[in-house]
Amino acid sequence: MESDPLQTSKIKTICQLVHSRALCAVCGALAIGRNFDALTCLSCKAFFRRNAYNDHLIFTCRISGSCTITTLTRRHCSACRLKKCFQQGMKKELIRSLSAITHVTSATVTNRSQFQLLKPTTADVLSLHDQLSLSLDDWNFLTNIRTFYEQYCVQKFIESHESISLIPPKQPYRSRIKLQRVVELKYKYTAIVASFIKHVLLSDPFKLSLNDHYNYVKDTFSCLLSVNASELMQSKILDILPWEHDRLAIESVLSEEILYRLEKILNTFRTHSPHDPFIMKLLLVILALSSRISPLIAKEQYNSIDFDPAPKNLLSGQNYCLTVLWKYMIYRLGYNDAVIFSVGFIQNFLHRQIVEAEIFQIIQNRDDHGQLAQLMQMNLKA
Repeated sequence: MESDPLQTSKIKTICQLVHSRALCAVCGALAIGRNFDALTCLSCKAFFRRNAYNDHLIFTCRISGSCTITTLTRRHCSACRLKKCFQQGMKKELIRSLSAITHVTSATVTNRSQFQLLKPTTADVLSLHDQLSLSLDDWNFLTNIRTFYEQYCVQKFIESHESISLIPPKQPYRSRIKLQRVVELKYKYTAIVASFIKHVLLSDPFKLSLNDHYNYVKDTFSCLLSVNASELMQSKILDILPWEHDRLAIESVLSEEILYRLEKILNTFRTHSPHDPFIMKLLLVILALSSRISPLIAKEQYNSIDFDPAPKNLLSGQNYCLTVLWKYMIYRLGYNDAVIFSVGFIQNFLHRQIVEAEIFQIIQNRDDHGQLAQLMQMNLKA
């Protein structure tokens, strides 16, 4: 049977239109959607967000001002790439300012606090059967975890914008400044995890001495950054990727491919986690108490603490958290969905650990005489 030439032509035209709409208007890569009023890929979206308002950075084309921007050449000339962004209709007025972001996050915390004062506690609305599954002490513990997270993680994160802003300062981006910015960002997101975990350890049912137990948990904090960032994004405290305004600085240390994998892992945590006030926060505590979740890295010299078993009361505390989490997830999600979520979470966390090990090796192998590796050794005292 012969095909209709007119129909074939229509199908070909439709396919071409669909294909063209899927391409970035700036570089021709696969578009992720309409960003700042133009179809763009993730890379060009981040580039425009980062540079559209950077009046202190005056890009100059080193050739004729008419470079061809493609997926292969888009990083060769920032001047022509930014010019093409504007030519394709991207509007810098659609970029949210830091003040707007701070206003939204502060308002979110305030509104949530006011709402929680008005509504009954979870234990008040449970049936007698459900309350027998989770004791009153268990529910108090869950409520305390949420309270500590709001006070010592969320509030500390908002306060940190004063000293380490979400948008980098307006100054020339020299190599030394790039490295310092990377270190500051890691400290910003690590310090809030450390603050949250420390206050949990001091509370019931743990009441642990930080002097005796802090060394067993402090090395795990950097492994929890993606989990915590996903919770901040899920809670609308953070509405951009942690590195959204700092791709240039971070790519000078890592690579675009590493950032892509980190973004995929973060989005998986964010989209697969249930909309729940307790589950991800309690998982942060459980992972922190694991004490040996950091990637295995070969060392030239080992310390005795590398082989010491974790204190028994630390493991007992973790076991209690796991028991409460599992009982709560069965109540909240049902048995099957609790299993599915747990398996998916562990798989994604293991993927994050693989990337964490690669990042460690990249930093260790830099030709800077260990300068960045030393800067990354953060002083997070108990």
